[in-house]
Amino acid sequence: KHSEKMHTQVRAALLLVLVLAALASSVAQEEPPWKITFHIQKNVDSVHEVKLGSHACQFTYRAANTAHEEAWEMEITEKHGEFTCLIKDQDPTPPHATFYGFSAHMFGAKDDVLTLDEVWDHEGGLMLADDSYLVEGFTVRTTSHWDMRGVAQITIKSE
Repeated sequence: KHSEKMHTQVRAALLLVLVLAALASSVAQEEPPWKITFHIQKNVDSVHEVKLGSHACQFTYRAANTAHEEAWEMEITEKHGEFTCLIKDQDPTPPHATFYGFSAHMFGAKDDVLTLDEVWDHEGGLMLADDSYLVEGFTVRTTSHWDMRGVAQITIKSE
């Protein structure tokens, strides 16, 4: 009887080890909360968010088209108290998605203000604030006269 009980305990312990290993494996395969990869979907209101400490970066958009659901990466980092959110098209080959509109927000920004905002097109051109997009507090967003140009990268920073 004693060996039967011990055998049952050993099987239970092995089962627990297998379950914990499976859980650890699935957790290890998930992306960290500060970095994600997503694919552009057309004609869908989409929201993606990454978090780090007291800050969260959120990207919202509605794509007019996408030829091949290109992959985008979104990452938030912190260095010396400054948080940087990088939202970037990972596919350099055309055609590229075009957006009806987009916005990028840095929740947790000190005084609700961005310290840097840059929006780049696929030709390597830096778009001009107040011409191609607006900066409102901790938000960068398209203007009402947005011309649906392709966006390659958005960078916003805050303290």
